Amino acid sequence: MISTDTLKIFFQGALGAMTFGAYHQYTTNKIMELNNEKLSIQYKYSFDNMEIQHKKEMNNMEIQQKQLNDKLNKLEKSVENKNNWQWR
Repeated sequence: MISTDTLKIFFQGALGAMTFGAYHQYTTNKIMELNNEKLSIQYKYSFDNMEIQHKKEMNNMEIQQKQLNDKLNKLEKSVENKNNWQWR
């Protein structure tokens, strides 16, 4: 026969183990939740940076295209002027 003191100690140990297990599960879940939030923020930051970089590249391309169009227009005018000189 087991004494009541032994049963009391046994149940206190079991309760302590269950409490520790529940606390461990809670902290694990909380860490995972915070890690997911961190990753979400990192992805958002990364995509925001990519979007900013893309906009800069597009602006640079527009500037380059405008410069090339200006040069082309100047060349076309120059060719027109030369052709006009030849026919006079």
